Amino acid sequence: MDRIDLHRKIIREQEEKPKVERAIELVNQKVELSAYRNERNLMLYPFCSTARKTRFTPIKYKTTDGKRWLIVSPNVEYGMAKIWDFDVLRYALSKAGEVARMEGATFPPYVEFSAYECLKALKKTDSKKNYEWLEAALDRLASTTYSGNIFREEERTKETFTLLSVKFIGGDDGIERIRINFNERLIESARYYKGLLEIDPRILKEDSGLKKRLLELVKTGMGRNSDWTVGLVRLQELCAHEGALKEFKRQIKSFKDISWDIAFSPKAGGGENVTFIKKEQIPTK
Repeated sequence: MDRIDLHRKIIREQEEKPKVERAIELVNQKVELSAYRNERNLMLYPFCSTARKTRFTPIKYKTTDGKRWLIVSPNVEYGMAKIWDFDVLRYALSKAGEVARMEGATFPPYVEFSAYECLKALKKTDSKKNYEWLEAALDRLASTTYSGNIFREEERTKETFTLLSVKFIGGDDGIERIRINFNERLIESARYYKGLLEIDPRILKEDSGLKKRLLELVKTGMGRNSDWTVGLVRLQELCAHEGALKEFKRQIKSFKDISWDIAFSPKAGGGENVTFIKKEQIPTK
């Protein structure tokens, strides 16, 4: 960071200080979510495993032009964060996003909530095993490390980081409250770059890891367009799918309850493209 950028950052932080203080006052309150949200980069790039089996091999991803790259490294004990674990992060970001919408506040540096509050939002209060899953999910989320330049404007900058840190506050029956501290990259994206995007609530209910991934990825890839075309091999990389390409294609063709149609076509130079086409919305009477 050069001197000018550093000066701008200091001024920006000074201007935000009163809003941050107000946000911190609000993070302990129970918040009704108006929408579920996720950070744009987390939707665009393969930050987690989409497989049920715990993954211990890194994800290595580069954009087509080679300018952006990401390496996701699992913890040797816990493995890599899974896309179902990211539901916890989605919930935390959603709560922080609601705080940021309140008068005089901004996106907070952390949020706090009870285990029950989180599991209720994720529709996972039907079993005591879900409390064990929540603790394991947070262990994987906090210990999975990332290297790359995805979040920064400067393409030559390489950084290694985690997305969050976690503090468990114990009670008589296990975890009583949880504090999730967001990495500065998530905070900057949400505060200054409008990087917090509304997501389809079905993502949190969906059981298929690959379908969960596609529900966010396709929406982000389309943007305001009615379709999105991507190479099949590139799509497999974006979904962190480790199986055969033929099986990957079979799986994405099998999804029915989705808001887009899928078409395949030959790709110049060999291979296939896949196009996602937004379905026309039929007005309800």
